[in-house]
Amino acid sequence: MSLKAIQKINESNINCSVLTKGILPIELSEQSPNNVYGITLVSLSENFRKKYEPGSAPITDRVAALKALHDAGCRTWVSIEPYPTPNIVEQDLLEILHTISFVDKIIFGRMHYNKEVTAYKLRNQFFNQCANVVIEFCTQHKIDYHIKDGTITP
Repeated sequence: MSLKAIQKINESNINCSVLTKGILPIELSEQSPNNVYGITLVSLSENFRKKYEPGSAPITDRVAALKALHDAGCRTWVSIEPYPTPNIVEQDLLEILHTISFVDKIIFGRMHYNKEVTAYKLRNQFFNQCANVVIEFCTQHKIDYHIKDGTITP
C-alpha cells in the first residue's frame, strides 16, 4: 500500500522522503529519482533493538535494503536518533558510521526525556563529542549531515 501511495504522490509532482525501522523494498528504486529513502539506526546491537525497538526489522536487513536502494541510484539517508548514552548501551559510534558510509545524508540527535540519560552525568560532554565525531566523519566522507537542535550544548 505504501508503494502505491508513493507512486500517487509522485504522479502529482510531489517528492517523498521515507523513514522507517522496517525494510525498504527495492521497488522504491522504480519511483521518482527525487525521492529520498532512510532508516533509523541508533545501534548495531540486536539486544538493544529487541529491547528498545520491538517490532522493528533486524539491523542487518535494514542496512542491506538501504544499501540496495543506494546501489540502484536512489538517494539515501540515516537518522541516528535518539542516540543513547553509554549507560544504556556501550557502543562505538564510528562503527555505526562506517556501516552506513554509503548514504548521502546522516541526521544525528541525542536521546531526550529519558531518566537513564538524565542519570548519566557526562551526557552533555558525551553528546557534544558524538556530534563532533559525526561532523568529522561526514566531512571526510563527503556526506551531508544535520545535527539536531539541542544535541550540542555549551
